[in-house]
Amino acid sequence: MEIKDECGCVVNRKYASDFLMKRVYVKNGKIRGDKVGEFKLDSNRWFRLYKGADGKLYYESSECPIVIITLEALCERYEENGGKLTKESALEKLREVKGLTVNDLVKDIVDKLTGCIC
Repeated sequence: MEIKDECGCVVNRKYASDFLMKRVYVKNGKIRGDKVGEFKLDSNRWFRLYKGADGKLYYESSECPIVIITLEALCERYEENGGKLTKESALEKLREVKGLTVNDLVKDIVDKLTGCIC
């Protein structure tokens, strides 16, 4: 499946830095959708999850690289799986991202996101 950015260019991401440089699923003013969850990860990190009118997941978050990389990868997997995301599928996707360590913070994001959209 091809992921395209807002200008229509095909995005191929496999390294952690790729997910930071090309943010495809960050919610901006052009994206219409309903908030489906808001989560505080610790005293500084948080994210909000939205379901767009196009059926895709979008997010707003603190500017933590791990949070952004994780959310981008999970939103991408959600789209790849046709609007479905299990904890196992999410962790599989994150293990494929070169340069990302699946630590407790990443697992917490996975738990919160998959619990919210199920």
